[in-house]
Amino acid sequence: MTSARAFDLNPFSRPAPPQTAQSETPPASIPGASADPGDPGALDVRVDRLEDELRQANGRIEELENQQRRLEDQLKRFQQDVEFRLGGAGSAAAAAAATVAPTTGAAPTPTSAVKTARKGDAFDPASNPEAAGAPRPLGTTPPSAPLDLSGAPSPTPMPSGPLPADSGPKVIAGLGVTDGPRGQYDAAIEAYRSGRYAQAEEQLKAFLAANGSDRLAPDAIFYLGETYFQRSRPREAAEQYLKLSTDFSRSARAPEGMLRLGQSLALLGSNEQACATFAEVARRYPGAAPAVKKSAEHEMQKAHC
Repeated sequence: MTSARAFDLNPFSRPAPPQTAQSETPPASIPGASADPGDPGALDVRVDRLEDELRQANGRIEELENQQRRLEDQLKRFQQDVEFRLGGAGSAAAAAAATVAPTTGAAPTPTSAVKTARKGDAFDPASNPEAAGAPRPLGTTPPSAPLDLSGAPSPTPMPSGPLPADSGPKVIAGLGVTDGPRGQYDAAIEAYRSGRYAQAEEQLKAFLAANGSDRLAPDAIFYLGETYFQRSRPREAAEQYLKLSTDFSRSARAPEGMLRLGQSLALLGSNEQACATFAEVARRYPGAAPAVKKSAEHEMQKAHC
């Protein structure tokens, strides 16, 4: 029993399966394969494969037909575009003239046909000589009615003597400010440079009240701060310099105004804020004037930043 159980568990001792009498025959569509013509299974496989190949061929034919239609459409659009660009209305006019030519007996040239088809915007007096704009021979037009000058004012006589010289800009009483934004600004700057800081302050305030968005407004704010700074009023000066740095940060006066802001803060005892302001000059305005950046560095050393 033990030897029999061991014999059953040995796979190499099992008998080989019996050979079938019939082997699977490959389909006849495979090259080199031979099939029995009378085998119905092989015929079914061959019919199925032929039907599948036929369906694939029909699909390819439909795809080619679609591609052909697309190419024909593209070619047609291309031809129309070329005819429009090269011929345009001239080709159509030439074709119309060619159809009329046999009846008239003379074939017009393409150039004359194009000129005939095109119509210009200019007025042709020969086509309508009686039109209002057509030229008339001299002496054939009726005279115009005389002008009625009874109610017209008499012209102002010109002075006989020499013209008076320019008396210069007008001055507004009280502040001595000239007319116009530029005149007001120049008068205020003249007062500042003359040391009349209180008068310059009033004039600059009046200028900014009337011309707050003028291109000279940043300079006016800067010099208004200068009127306070020169009179040892750093708090009012810092307010103007801060306004210049915030409202007109891209103006040419902004770097110098920030330098003055740091100096005003240093005078007020805000050393930490002053150091931060001096450092901001070179960081925010790398293209500032070298003198301004050098002054900011000097002020930082002076404040022990």
